[in-house]
Amino acid sequence: MALKDAMPSVLLENVVSLIHAKVPNSQAKQVEQFATCLYAHMSKDDLNARNDSDLYGAVLSLWNALNKTPKGNTHLRVFNPSQAKHGWQSTHSIIEVIQPDMPFLVDSVGMALNRMGITAHMMLHTPLAIERSESGVTNVTYLNQSPESTEHVAVFLIEIDRQSSTVDIKALEREIQSVLADVASSVNDWEVMSAKLAEMIKELPKRPFPGDKQELEEAINFLTYLNNHHFTLLGYRQYDLKRVEGDVELVPNIASSLGLMNKHTKAQPEQGLLLSSFSDSARKEALDHSLLILTKSSAKSRVHRPAYVDYIGIKRFDKKGNVIGEDRFIGLYASNLYNRSPREIPLLNEKVQRVLDRSGLTPRSHDYKALLNILENLPRDELIQANVDDLSHMAHGVLEMQDRDKLKLFVRKDGFGRFLSCLVYVSKDRYNTKLRQDTQRILAQHFNSKEDVEFTTYFSESTLARTHYIVKVDNNNMDVDVAAIENNLIEAARSWEDKLSTALNSALGEEAGTHLTKRYFNAFEQSYKEDVLPSSAVVDMQQLEALDDEHKLGMLFYQPQEAALNDNKVRLKLFHKDEPIHLSDVLPMLENFGLRVINERPYEVTTSDGSTFWILDFLMTVKVVNTDNIADSQDRFQTALSQVWQKKLEDDGFNRIILASGLTGREVSVLRAYAKYMRQIDATFSQSYIEETFGRYPQIADLLVKMFIRKFNPKLKTRTLGKFLEQINLRLDEVSSLDDDRIIRRYLDLINATLRTNFYQLDAKGESKSYISFKFMPSLIPEMPRPLPKFEIFVYSPRVEGVHLRYGKVARGGLRWSDRREDFRTEVLGLVKAQQVKNTVIVPVGAKGGFVCKQLPTEGGREAFFTEGQECYRIFIRALLDITDNILNGEIVHPLDVVRHDEDDPYLVVAADKGTATFSDIANSISLEYRFWLGDAFASGGSNGYDHKKMGITAKGGWESVKRHFREVGIDCQTTDFTCLGIGDMAGDVFGNGMLLSKHTKLVAAFNHMHIFIDPNPDTALSYDERARLFALPRSSWEDYSSKLISKGGGIFLRSSKSIPLSAEMKQMLATEKTSMTPTELMKELLKMPVDLIWNGGIGTYVKSSRETHAEVGDRANDALRVNGGELRAKIVGEGGNLGCTQLGRIEYASNGGRINTDFVDNVGGVDCSDNEVNIKILLNAMVTEGELTLKQRNRLLEEMTEEVGQIVLQDCKDQTRTISVTQVRGAEQLKEQIRFIQYLEKEGKLDRALEFLPSDDELAERLASGRALTRPELSVLVAYAKMVLKEQLVTPEITEDTLLSQLLIAYFPKKLQEKYSDKMATHPLRGEIIATSLANELVNDMGLNFVQRMQDETGASVADAAICYTMAREVFGLAELTKSITDLNGIVPAVVQGEMLHQLRRNMRRASRWFLRHRNRSWSIEQTVAFFKPVFEQIKDNVHLYLVEEEAKGIQSEINALVKENVPQAVATIVANMSTLFSALDIAQIAQTEDKTVALVAETYFKLGARVELHWFLEQISAQPVANHWQALARAAFREELDWQQRALSSVVLRTCSATCDAESVISQWIEINQGLLERWFHMLADFKTSQIHEFAKFSVALRELNLLILHCEGQK
Repeated sequence: MALKDAMPSVLLENVVSLIHAKVPNSQAKQVEQFATCLYAHMSKDDLNARNDSDLYGAVLSLWNALNKTPKGNTHLRVFNPSQAKHGWQSTHSIIEVIQPDMPFLVDSVGMALNRMGITAHMMLHTPLAIERSESGVTNVTYLNQSPESTEHVAVFLIEIDRQSSTVDIKALEREIQSVLADVASSVNDWEVMSAKLAEMIKELPKRPFPGDKQELEEAINFLTYLNNHHFTLLGYRQYDLKRVEGDVELVPNIASSLGLMNKHTKAQPEQGLLLSSFSDSARKEALDHSLLILTKSSAKSRVHRPAYVDYIGIKRFDKKGNVIGEDRFIGLYASNLYNRSPREIPLLNEKVQRVLDRSGLTPRSHDYKALLNILENLPRDELIQANVDDLSHMAHGVLEMQDRDKLKLFVRKDGFGRFLSCLVYVSKDRYNTKLRQDTQRILAQHFNSKEDVEFTTYFSESTLARTHYIVKVDNNNMDVDVAAIENNLIEAARSWEDKLSTALNSALGEEAGTHLTKRYFNAFEQSYKEDVLPSSAVVDMQQLEALDDEHKLGMLFYQPQEAALNDNKVRLKLFHKDEPIHLSDVLPMLENFGLRVINERPYEVTTSDGSTFWILDFLMTVKVVNTDNIADSQDRFQTALSQVWQKKLEDDGFNRIILASGLTGREVSVLRAYAKYMRQIDATFSQSYIEETFGRYPQIADLLVKMFIRKFNPKLKTRTLGKFLEQINLRLDEVSSLDDDRIIRRYLDLINATLRTNFYQLDAKGESKSYISFKFMPSLIPEMPRPLPKFEIFVYSPRVEGVHLRYGKVARGGLRWSDRREDFRTEVLGLVKAQQVKNTVIVPVGAKGGFVCKQLPTEGGREAFFTEGQECYRIFIRALLDITDNILNGEIVHPLDVVRHDEDDPYLVVAADKGTATFSDIANSISLEYRFWLGDAFASGGSNGYDHKKMGITAKGGWESVKRHFREVGIDCQTTDFTCLGIGDMAGDVFGNGMLLSKHTKLVAAFNHMHIFIDPNPDTALSYDERARLFALPRSSWEDYSSKLISKGGGIFLRSSKSIPLSAEMKQMLATEKTSMTPTELMKELLKMPVDLIWNGGIGTYVKSSRETHAEVGDRANDALRVNGGELRAKIVGEGGNLGCTQLGRIEYASNGGRINTDFVDNVGGVDCSDNEVNIKILLNAMVTEGELTLKQRNRLLEEMTEEVGQIVLQDCKDQTRTISVTQVRGAEQLKEQIRFIQYLEKEGKLDRALEFLPSDDELAERLASGRALTRPELSVLVAYAKMVLKEQLVTPEITEDTLLSQLLIAYFPKKLQEKYSDKMATHPLRGEIIATSLANELVNDMGLNFVQRMQDETGASVADAAICYTMAREVFGLAELTKSITDLNGIVPAVVQGEMLHQLRRNMRRASRWFLRHRNRSWSIEQTVAFFKPVFEQIKDNVHLYLVEEEAKGIQSEINALVKENVPQAVATIVANMSTLFSALDIAQIAQTEDKTVALVAETYFKLGARVELHWFLEQISAQPVANHWQALARAAFREELDWQQRALSSVVLRTCSATCDAESVISQWIEINQGLLERWFHMLADFKTSQIHEFAKFSVALRELNLLILHCEGQK
């Protein structure tokens, strides 16, 4: 048989090749046979791990040993083969055994290795049949293939753990040697022992036996059964029992020994054992009448199976029935004795039957069968060894506990006192390793056993698990308290769940307890049970039960009882419903509370109804020093953490203060809010830096909050803060770092500057609000960024932060949804500056708000984004209204639970701004909910307000500027085509409306954030219609523009394109040779191309000055395409949108000849319209409240007035641009007085020149020298400031209580309201402000920006006086009508002629106002004054040509003719030309009154005398006198007034010489004749004037003095 056939393995083929190559031919065949038999059954894995040479070496080594071992001998060798020594190697040690073949060899050798704790890696063992000759082995085959005569040997090749020590190797050799000897002796004597037993069975019936015959029969049957291969005989010996001196001795008959008992070892005693040395039970058993002794020896078998050796003793009796000896057999019961039913085994069958019979149960009944089943399944050794009583007790005990959750213990003592057999029954559910280990421990303790308790566990279909424990003892003669042991075991078996159930019942009562026990049955994982005591689990369960979908998080923060004193360890358990908590979410939160997590254990809890909960158990250290108050801070911490989790409290280092002090999370939020505000007003210290400060000084944090509480808690009576300041100052002494000191002092400043807070207000649920608002007085905060608002509200919440700045008590401005989280206040401050100057047209001063959303969703798209924006806006609005006073029935009502540290302050209006246009209705609904006095006037532009887009009001207002610009360059843009570049798209309000305001707009290019639109040669009419179509769509972009209508070479391009090819037309339009450009490049070129108009209706800043950097502009998105003002080649820029150009950019553009105002001038229409809406609503809402109007009627009325409100707004826009244009008429001539005005504003603290980009003194001096005037953008700012200052100054009773000026209030409202409700207007809450605003606007629009300041300068008058005298002049001279008749000539008369007329008018009005300031009767009201002078003016106006000397009349006529030539109507031209002359009506009226003469006579005398005495010529000289400085200007004005006064005095003197009937001519001639001598001197002086061109101021002084003397002399003549 070749190896190749047996195992087709290349490796083995190689071994065969090696054998044939190396072994002598005579033996090669036999060696191959040997290798075949040895390796045939080797596993593939074992094979693959080895190489051919080592396999060959092993086989050869064994072959050689086989040859050397004589027949019947044993070869045993343990060694470590090495290449050098043995010619082959192995990583393991090798055991070679060659031994005559016999049973039990493999088991016994394996057991020996196990006993020594050695692992066998490979064990090849093959029984072989060999044939030998003289020279050695000649043939090797398997046993089953050989004839009987051959020699049978067992060959072993075993690889074991490598043994390096020689001692160990020797010990192992000895052990195996001795086991082999044992096997040999038991196997060799087996037949003899079996024969001995058979012989005994035969003898038994014949021997004396005092016992029951049945017992004898059963014993014989049992022994017969055993001898029939059911017992492996290992040894036999006969013993005799001899009486000796009152004792009995058991004497072995050594000669009879067989098998293992025949081993002659030194340890074996030759003499007998005295029975007195036995235990009682053993002694009793040795001498009683039972025939068989069945037990176990205390030693484990070394042969065949490692079980305890079974012991069968057969007693011998004498005739008297005394025991005289014993035949003892030892061995092992065969496995079939254990596997078969006891009913098939003699002796056992009878035992079982006796137990059943004794039970008294009906055969075949359920219990009977159950009892039988129990007996059959008892451990077989118990059945064999135990007596019927024990068995009966056991079986019945088990029967009683079937299907009940109990634990039962049965103990049986071994008859020889060497062990106790314990059976423990417990329900399967409760059985686990821990219980088994506990039971072993309890039994060992109880029975005092030093050895390991052995066990065997048995499970069947029954609900019980049975474990059989063998407890070895020296002597089992002891009292066994089974009940006590059982109780201990029951306690050990009590599962965690049992204890939990008990704990639940005692904590919550049986009903609730049972409910929870069921719900949480099997809910907790093993690790939880190991970690958590059942009593603690009850608390956890209560926490879990409290969770629901609303409140998914529960927690427990505590200091573990195990913690040592002053230990800073704490525990936190988090309970969460449904999904697990992510550590990455929680850890940073805990860190921010000053907690360091040391370890964390997560547990999943799944209840019986399928709910899932998660418990996270953290062990942490507290970083704060003070751990005594952990118990006190439990609630505070838990509330705070759950608020952080719900995002109701911010997750940052401020939370450390909660554990470090006695503050709650909400109180700490006060400090956080102040820190956030600090960040907005001053970015010196970062938030984390401030957090660290309080980390170092938690007591100061505590004191600061206490101070805040003392100041604002409405429940406290005292508000003195001194004590806190004292304590804080004391603590500050301990603060070493200057930064910390500055931070804490900044907090003191902020608390000091806080006027109100809503901190103590509760929401509808009675809980603290989720946001906090603070009202500040910025002037109390040091180092605030300029300009300083009057009031400021800061709103803080984890969701939103916002700020609202107001520059006065009555202020308005939009709220912006900002995205500048770090510095939104800076953005708002920039906007409010623009708002300030814009609001000069309207009643309120500037205000602006801005808010940022801090928790914007990342999912859910645009919809979710806007929803969150609206929610934040709501919070912001509420926060503002929370701390604002209300007006109810005309009375001020203070907000609830707000302590006010300021006076009444009820005016708060908001408006929509970028990003919040649709939010006005939201704001108004909140206003109504708060029952705020403004109702839906709170936020203009809501659904019941004026829709700016629908009205197009902002664009129309801006278009007035555009029309004026065009008019002033001689173009009527409503009738003449003009080219335009637009920024925006037709969907936008300002752009869309603006591009439809002239049918002559040729829109050649436009761009917005997405597209670039180019139409090089548009068809004006068609493109207008297409734009109108786009505007009418609900949503549109440039893509919707019909490409068919775009002229050749044009198109619509995406801004996201890489590059845009340029058509020939585009190249021509842009004057470029390039063939393509990037979108940014193209837009930049478009901005720079020559067009008539750039109309900005978009968002972004596109023009800056060359002096500014892009970074300074603050609009990063447009850095790449922004151009400098000097690069613009457009003639006009219309600023419909805000911030399209920087102020410096505008100035640069204007300096280069561009026409531009500013954004706040051009787009004032929107805010003006809103303010009209608010003030109209305030008026009407009062009537709705009184029940005079229904809301429906009010809304209808508002709608009906839309057109008129629009007209009012546009008139404001026209007037404002008009005043700038009139100021520009004399250009650089007026620069000096403008500089004076700038300096005046600065001195008053009203203007920060740098902030408004007005030129510095050096720059102004340079402009004076080069004759360059202020540009329109600069004048716009000054106009705004002039109005701003006047609005404030004019709110005084002198003005607002004046009956004539009060009519401004009525005139402010639309005609419809004037007709119906003028009586109601007097009670308007803003009555005074409306009058002041209207008057301020009239003053500046009519008289120029510095009129009032000039009046103050020249006459020392008060602002109110100047305003009153202006009003008198306006009414007397009919200024309003005249101005209207001139402005109505727009487009008919050249703008330059209009401008000149208005300029002259302004000068005349200034003279008239100055006259009134000097000469009016102060006891008269304005009305009385007007009533006196107006008729005189009218009379002179109608007849002035009759009163003048012919030459003067001709001069005026030629002026009239010149104006008429310019298309000025005759009537207008006449008044304008005569205005300077008509000024004298004021003097004439007073002369007529004092001299009691007719106006006609006085007038004629006055004018003709002036001409004859050449006063008129002298006046012209004065007026023509140039002035070099302010004082000279004052002197010139004084000379003029002096001359007027003297002409008046002279006229009086002359008229006094007149009789009742006289005519002017003759009276004058007469008077001149009489006073010829006196007049000589005067005429002589005039002659001197006429000879020289230039006059010194002194000359005028002297001349006037002469004239004065003349008059005095004449008067003296009387």
